Amino acid sequence: MWWDDRTVLNLHSVLTSEQGSTQGDHEKDAEKQLHASVDLDDPYLRLLVTEALSRRPAWRVTNELGRDEEITSGASCSDLHWGEYERFDWGRVHQGGQAASSYCMRKGLCRKAHLAHNLKKWGAKHPEGHIAAAVPETFILSVDDVEYIDEALSDLPEVRDMEPGSAQWIAKPSVTNQGLGIAVIDSCAGLRAALEAQPELREWVVQRYIRDPLLIGDRKFHLRAYVLCVGKLQVYVWSEMLALFAGAPYGQDLTDLRAHLTNTCRQSSAAVGSGDAGYQEADAVKLLSELPEALTAEGMTPSEAQERLEGVTQKARAIIGECLEAVSHELTFFPLPDCFALFGFDLMVDQEWRVWLLEANADPDFAQTGERLQGVVADLVEGTLQLVADPLATAAGWVDSSNGGAQPHTPLENPEQDHDYWVPVYQSRAGGYTGSSGISVR
Repeated sequence: MWWDDRTVLNLHSVLTSEQGSTQGDHEKDAEKQLHASVDLDDPYLRLLVTEALSRRPAWRVTNELGRDEEITSGASCSDLHWGEYERFDWGRVHQGGQAASSYCMRKGLCRKAHLAHNLKKWGAKHPEGHIAAAVPETFILSVDDVEYIDEALSDLPEVRDMEPGSAQWIAKPSVTNQGLGIAVIDSCAGLRAALEAQPELREWVVQRYIRDPLLIGDRKFHLRAYVLCVGKLQVYVWSEMLALFAGAPYGQDLTDLRAHLTNTCRQSSAAVGSGDAGYQEADAVKLLSELPEALTAEGMTPSEAQERLEGVTQKARAIIGECLEAVSHELTFFPLPDCFALFGFDLMVDQEWRVWLLEANADPDFAQTGERLQGVVADLVEGTLQLVADPLATAAGWVDSSNGGAQPHTPLENPEQDHDYWVPVYQSRAGGYTGSSGISVR
């Protein structure tokens, strides 16, 4: 069970009034339905979640859109809430009264500086592990005021003292996403300019730039893996990953961010802003399973291309599983038994076929998957509900007339399946653990 027992007791109270109803009594079945509320700003995801929940006879769905940090009525009374982080009724969640689509404390994973700190500690303690070899050299830079940049750089001699052009680094604000504020630099002056251009941002990570990325069609790309965390803590990776391509051929001009940044939101925005009619979603967003054909066109044999990408997939899953294990031992990432959460992990492959972990994002922007691959996200949402909503309904006593009361299909790895599924990559040990602070956590 991934949920708190209090949640099931709460759901049972919904069902006790009409236990004698027959399978065909639709009016009484409606009275027994569990309540799912949806409050998502993104219409792309909101539609898919609402449709998937509405297909489930056990669930009555309400769809309401809150404002700013206003808690909606659904978030305050539903049995399952899929919504925006800022508008959760965390009091209800912590009391065990609701299954929710986020963890309250998650910055240890999705804030770049916190993640860098946590993984550096983990890698030092586990030098033989995947994380130690998969994270580029990374430093955390705190800038209280642009007037004190020199003081901040005193803690970063690797950049402060380097000869211009002798190395390349990428500077990223700790709290932004969608490629905002990122700069690729090869001198201390370049880093200084990036910091001065964003005076409101005080925490940065400066990461050694991967100078030899694997290129396909002369373009750089990174992998986006969708990750589901359930309860405290089961971790799954969606079987199909995305390959997100840069908007221009790769080159050594670090000021050409279209060639160096592979964020699809940035590429589409740049194309619209510049009037670039040549931007094609199908060229910017591909499935990992589509890449063997592209590699074969560049001279690799089909069997080698398939073998290489299967190796990349296995390495990526191992890295993600260990990453979640690492952060779950920190108080800045606290999984809750009544919650589930989706994350987007960004990874890169270099020309030696080494897989690198770049960052993790909470509440990934599924709309960037695009219209062509919308079915991937629809399957992912369906698979998520099969893991979190269907077992809750079964535990609460609901029998789904559509499948004769049988247990719903669990979307886990099965070689006979011809569709995508959730692949388990990590499960926390029973009985709790001791965090790096020495505090026992259960």
